[in-house]
Amino acid sequence: MDDFWYHDRSIAAPIYLSQCGCESYQINSSVRNYTVQQKWIIHYVLSGKGTLEIAGQHFKLEQNDIFFFFQGQKVKYYSDKTEPWTIIWIGLQGDKVTEFLEETTLLDKNMVKTPFAMQDTLKKIISEIVFKNKELIDEPETLKELRNTATLYQFLYHIKKIFLLPSLTTNKPTQINIIDYINKHYMDSISPLTIAKYFNISYSQLYKLCISTFNSSPKKIITKHRIRVAVDLLLNSDNTIKEIAQKVGYKDEFLFSKTFSKNMGHCPSKFRKLNKAQLKNIRFK
Repeated sequence: MDDFWYHDRSIAAPIYLSQCGCESYQINSSVRNYTVQQKWIIHYVLSGKGTLEIAGQHFKLEQNDIFFFFQGQKVKYYSDKTEPWTIIWIGLQGDKVTEFLEETTLLDKNMVKTPFAMQDTLKKIISEIVFKNKELIDEPETLKELRNTATLYQFLYHIKKIFLLPSLTTNKPTQINIIDYINKHYMDSISPLTIAKYFNISYSQLYKLCISTFNSSPKKIITKHRIRVAVDLLLNSDNTIKEIAQKVGYKDEFLFSKTFSKNMGHCPSKFRKLNKAQLKNIRFK
């Protein structure tokens, strides 16, 4: 792999790509030893092994590890002599870099093991930043800036998602996210207790919130959503009643039919046969 280093001094944004590069080390490659000038530099080990020395600590690094530095740190890193590494990196600048990092668990670290499920994603995004800049080195700067910004923010999204501070992950029940939760899980075996547990509140708290916000109990909110979806499937699909019941979270076809009839005034099979004039007079109970 050919070495490459791109350095952009033309853009000023809250968080922006200031440099990126790749380097394949050899057995006799020199040690990197310097004081960091960028706000944040992130390295990804594509292959091989190496060592990072920083603040009196030694980190042994290998494929898929991420290591990074912050402005002002004195760093030293070098490749393993028997298994030289290939690394790619991106450098970030901007007034919001520190603010971004303060919402993660990364500020007191210089190396992390990439979660297995995210290895391919992070590797793909950083590689795209580096190798697209290498491939499109002559692209107009205005296009390059847009491309870099778009891809960089994908990277930042995944980094924050993985390393978000625990204090910022607490679910707070609101009108929007209660409905959003039901929208995403109505086909599962959810109940008011399921929702309360997800938002880490008691059933009583959830009930009071739903009554004050929707003038309806949590159970009725779930049921009404399932019935609305069932109505759409009855009128616009060839699914059987049993299939529709399962699609909207009912394992028992009889219970689904009974609940549907109570809310719509007709059992599912009869509802499906109603004409347009009859459907206009249907109201949810």
